[in-house]
Amino acid sequence: MVFSCDRLNNLTSSISVLAITIGLLAGQSASDKSLAQTSTTPPPAGVTSINGLGASTVNTLFVGTGETNPCPFGSKGSWFNVFGVGNPPSLNTDLTATTNNCPVGTYGPVVNNDTFRYAAVGSGAGITAFFNQTVPPASPGPTILAPVSFAATDDPLTGTQIEQTVTAGTGKPNSGKAIQVPVVGVGITLSYNRTGLTIPAAGLKFSRNSYCGILKGTITNWNDSRIRADNGNAVIAVNLPIKVVRRSDNSGSTFVLSTHLNTVCKTAATSTIQAANIWDKGVGSVSTSGTVPPTPPANTVVWPATFLSATGGGGVATAISANNGAIGYVDSATRLAKSLPAALLQNKANAYVGPTTAGIQSALSVGTIVKYGTAPANRLIRIDNLADPNTATAYPISAATYALFYDVYQNSTTGNLIATHIRTLINWALANPPQTVFPSSNPTPDQIAINRGYAPLPNNIKTVARTVVNTCVNTATGPSPCTP
Repeated sequence: MVFSCDRLNNLTSSISVLAITIGLLAGQSASDKSLAQTSTTPPPAGVTSINGLGASTVNTLFVGTGETNPCPFGSKGSWFNVFGVGNPPSLNTDLTATTNNCPVGTYGPVVNNDTFRYAAVGSGAGITAFFNQTVPPASPGPTILAPVSFAATDDPLTGTQIEQTVTAGTGKPNSGKAIQVPVVGVGITLSYNRTGLTIPAAGLKFSRNSYCGILKGTITNWNDSRIRADNGNAVIAVNLPIKVVRRSDNSGSTFVLSTHLNTVCKTAATSTIQAANIWDKGVGSVSTSGTVPPTPPANTVVWPATFLSATGGGGVATAISANNGAIGYVDSATRLAKSLPAALLQNKANAYVGPTTAGIQSALSVGTIVKYGTAPANRLIRIDNLADPNTATAYPISAATYALFYDVYQNSTTGNLIATHIRTLINWALANPPQTVFPSSNPTPDQIAINRGYAPLPNNIKTVARTVVNTCVNTATGPSPCTP
């Protein structure tokens, strides 16, 4: 069902001040700025800690980690760094003009009396922690402070998760059902190690037949005739084995990729690819060896035993960099942060498109907004029809990343603060037009997203997301305005 919304809550007219504060050394470098959002150091008196975890795809957007660019924070920043004040305040100061010739600037703050923190543990682990209200262990980490107040996932809630209720208890101050809204667009890229490869000037191209074959394990060498045909018969490598790297953890990126592969790789256009359901569409890539799909439960992806594996998008990117001939799937922001090249993929209109902001936005623009809940208080939304977008400029493996909140934040004091600041954050991050804040050198939330490899949501989707959060993230201890 297409979501329609006739009323908008007014955007927060005045934004209170937020401080991202932690115990960091005053001499900390700008490249450590992201630690302000991942430390488990208790916040000082008067500062509310708002803690979240989940999809690794939004790690660079939320906290700015994983950056290897020579200007790690010059002209970039992250949503949480710009939204809040660092402790020490130098965390909000950009690199100097003499450091790597990076732009000079000061980022934030927008608000100054709480701290948003985030641990990138994967979509599956994030959803589990959200409903259990448990933080991940310190080892292997990363971890955050308790309690959990929000999560992020590339695999939107479905089935029994939609009706799952969290009951508040000792150490669990949040309760009720989930609120779900998209926050940003992202592409799942096929990134590769260019060592030993001769890449055409126009970039490396993969037809659907080629990337389906690579990810099924039937195309195993960079000199395969199908890859050469995709690239004007250019010899990409005389003889170099392809080493595919896949995720080994519960991964929303795997969900997005496998959904696309199950849609694309069984069509007439890819008739040479086995038509069986090779890639399950459930979240997670905790896989077993072999090539036979699991039965039941069908919530894992079974990759060929020859594939390499790594945990998290950053782990996959590291494995690609460490292995000549390697290729793997990582989100567009991680690819950019790790300076990996990505292939141009053939889309449904037979155009070859890269994981650019424009390509991802083009895909999102033809998505269908689906609601769950009783109008007008629809508490969960998702964007459907993205498995194979039908537009000439669309990047074919595009998706939205979703934020999960609770409809009730218990405790009349702390709960009110958390709910208020969540609404303030979303109204700032998804404003239309994008908001600028003092000082004038601040990038807008959209600029931050674009600079880090994401795509801002289309305006109509932003409007729906803001309305759901403003309506359903309650300021009181209950009852929820958006249940069922």
